[in-house]
Amino acid sequence: MAAPLAPPELSTCHPATKGSPPDMTHCCPPYSQAHIVDYDFPRTPLRVRRPAHEVKDDPEYIEKYTEAVRKMKELPSDDPWNFYQQALVHCAYCNGAYFQKGYPDVTLQVHTSWHFLAWHRYYLHFFERILGKLIKDDTFALPYWNFDAKEGMTIPEIFTSDPNSPLYNDNRNKDHYYPAIVDYRYAYKCGTPPCGSNQTGDELVQANMSYMRSTFKNSLQLPELFMGDPLRAGEPDSSKGTGGLESIHNAIHQFVGPADTEYHTDMGNFATAARDCMFYRLHANVDRLWHLYTNFRGNRVEFDEPDWLESSYIFYELQSDFTGRGTIL
Repeated sequence: MAAPLAPPELSTCHPATKGSPPDMTHCCPPYSQAHIVDYDFPRTPLRVRRPAHEVKDDPEYIEKYTEAVRKMKELPSDDPWNFYQQALVHCAYCNGAYFQKGYPDVTLQVHTSWHFLAWHRYYLHFFERILGKLIKDDTFALPYWNFDAKEGMTIPEIFTSDPNSPLYNDNRNKDHYYPAIVDYRYAYKCGTPPCGSNQTGDELVQANMSYMRSTFKNSLQLPELFMGDPLRAGEPDSSKGTGGLESIHNAIHQFVGPADTEYHTDMGNFATAARDCMFYRLHANVDRLWHLYTNFRGNRVEFDEPDWLESSYIFYELQSDFTGRGTIL
């Protein structure tokens, strides 16, 4: 019965009611059919991502980054490259807008399984390329939130210091702005408050580092513990297990998102998380940590099963030059 996850039928997209705020269930793309092609990676220069807490001292980069996001937000609202259209991609794949192809009662979900890291890596890849094309710089790379190092364990100030910046989002927990230290165990809901490690300062930094170290060390011989359990076509995501890296990522989503709303919008909800620039910085580091994990394993393949290697997804594609409006993958 095993089979790799297939891309969804675009014409069957419907309101994403699984966990979405009531007024944010329209997550379908601005098309119901498209010519879908296999993706061929572009022959472009290597993009090098830098820590967000370091790029704040590089005014040239900050200007380029903010200009790219501004241009993305100013595109027509139905343009697939529009910032908020890009955010809907995450909503559609995570809040029930699609059923799995061939399984009309099983929603498509790319979290809580081995699809989490691979799907988000592609998502970043295309988002990053769109930003670069808008400013005509095919070397442009996103910064990553280096929350696994002491100097990076606070929300980067480039996203909080200027309310007029396109990088700013007002729907965050401002109590967690600098100098508050991110807590890998933070959660909106838990048995008994406080929801977290109940530590502060250097003790919290040390607790985070120990948690990250054990997440790597305890999973080196069993990738499922780090990346999530296999999820094959027809299986509901609720039956799968979340990997250790995704669990840390979940805590950081909730640490950034607003704590006093019913649906915890923006970074606090799958449906709205990608409406905040912090989302892409968080996932750029998640992607980096997966890369480090692979290196620690000696670059051995984590899963050699066809159901992993042959899974496929759909993203917006771009033409190879800076003048095209793109095709669909």
